[in-house]
Amino acid sequence: MLPGTPGWFYKTGQKARDACLDYLDLIGNKCVLHVLYEYIKAFNSDGNCLDVELRYVAAAGGEDAERDQYKHMAMLGFGKDIDSAQWLCGGSLISNRFILTAGHCIAAPQSGPVRYAALGILKRSDPLELWQRYFIKRVVQHPEYKPPSKYHDIALLETATEVSFNVHVFPACLHSPPNLDRQWDISAEATGWGALGHNRELADTLQTVRLERFEPHECRQLYRPHRHLLHGYNHSTQMCYGHREKIRDTCKGDSGGPLLNTNPISECVYTIIGVTSSGKSCGFAGNSGVYTRVLHYLPWIESIVWPD
Repeated sequence: MLPGTPGWFYKTGQKARDACLDYLDLIGNKCVLHVLYEYIKAFNSDGNCLDVELRYVAAAGGEDAERDQYKHMAMLGFGKDIDSAQWLCGGSLISNRFILTAGHCIAAPQSGPVRYAALGILKRSDPLELWQRYFIKRVVQHPEYKPPSKYHDIALLETATEVSFNVHVFPACLHSPPNLDRQWDISAEATGWGALGHNRELADTLQTVRLERFEPHECRQLYRPHRHLLHGYNHSTQMCYGHREKIRDTCKGDSGGPLLNTNPISECVYTIIGVTSSGKSCGFAGNSGVYTRVLHYLPWIESIVWPD
């Protein structure tokens, strides 16, 4: 067992965490053991402290993702016909039947309710044979989500058929206790096919951007009470990430996508800590976006995705 990771390899009955262990098992021991070996070697080489270097990959200010790098990423489609659908939001596969997204992504103003999910793709322009498309059978928005408010901006989408896990498609884990390191979320990645900057076109290739965590007092100053956040930023249910000096942010079209980090046990699976919700105009230095805090909603998610 690794230092500071008590009980992580054992199921505890917490549904999301146990599902994550199942996903790690499905990947196979080769990947997990390789990561653990590197983790331990880094610890022993110093002798005095545990120095774990997260894999940083450089949305506005982001860079192209690699194919199969984010196997949980879903693109959400709207419209009456799947072949002419508009793909306007992101989401994350978290089980073989459910996709996690934002509450405001369950419908588009001129295109109606979300109807489709596309998995296994890197580019909007990928040939159709690479698109693993699923019809949405059920939409479950959080009962406290009341648009246009951005509080409780979280939803679950159930696919009509079971999602097949493969080399291109695999679920992400959800942030669940115990926390391995209180500094683990000091930075995080956001991914999406949204606009490449303020008033710019939607990305063709999935983008990834490394963001800094803003402290609660900074978030409250940036997001004071207004009509979409009547009480201002709520640290219990929200998080804000961006960059204090550089242009790094999520943008229009990234909504519903994940805020995540590499799983502390295996680099082969990501752990989602937030859902892209809202923000100020993207493409400007010093901005931060608001993300729905997954840990706060874990009991609600578990009750739907993994019911008794």
